[in-house]
Amino acid sequence: MLDYHMHTFFSPDGKMTMEEACKKAMSVGLKEIAFTDHMDMNLPENKNAFQIKDMDQYIQSIASVREKYKGKLSVKTGIEIGLQDRTLEAAASLVRSYPFDFVIASLHLVDGLDPYRPEYYKGRDKLKSYTVYYQKIYDLLRQYDDYCVLGHLDYVRRYMPYPYAPEDYKIGMEIIDSILKLLVERGKGLELNTAGCKHSSRQPHPHPAILKRYRDLGGEIVTIGSDAHAVNDVGYENRRALEWLKQAGFDYVTFFTDRQPKFVKI
Repeated sequence: MLDYHMHTFFSPDGKMTMEEACKKAMSVGLKEIAFTDHMDMNLPENKNAFQIKDMDQYIQSIASVREKYKGKLSVKTGIEIGLQDRTLEAAASLVRSYPFDFVIASLHLVDGLDPYRPEYYKGRDKLKSYTVYYQKIYDLLRQYDDYCVLGHLDYVRRYMPYPYAPEDYKIGMEIIDSILKLLVERGKGLELNTAGCKHSSRQPHPHPAILKRYRDLGGEIVTIGSDAHAVNDVGYENRRALEWLKQAGFDYVTFFTDRQPKFVKI
């Protein structure tokens, strides 16, 4: 049982301390967690970028709780890198400068607009909202390699103002296929992000059919993350996540140390 995606007060939108997260993780039976606070490298036009203000303090804080709960809970040093066109080199430099066990690459901004905000959808119908987002992921991942897994592939679904339909996961499937093939080709993983289950779709990110497609294409590396920003969400839908993985054809879930995968049988 693991949770490889959580945010503390080191993220601007985090609402828990590392200590609180660790205690909750143990109380729900997790064996290993990774702190993955937001690091969207800043740009002049994006002054409100989500980022860790003091990276050294962040690393030291993780080391402190790791030592405190040694033998009870395995705590890994992670980060969620927010990909942007002009910050890929800076992001790669940051990842190489610190002892990260695990790195999520995610897309939160498309040309400075976050799908979390209504502005992203102005002039974009459902089809375009999805496909523009997917195309940006593909374009950036072709240029960036310093990560372990791709985070919340269909994140745009979480905040889309358009009514959800069960077949929405098929939108942009040609681009999704290109993304998945790129992950397999480069030995990168895919995150099963359970926060999507809070959406009206009641489906994780990505949809289980996309997880299966990744597996069918030869994908092997998959992690589970709650995307918790508050204590009550730590380990959210973890057991269902394991069932989704089994149904998609995975026999193993992936843990990371020093950015190297280790496969643990489900």
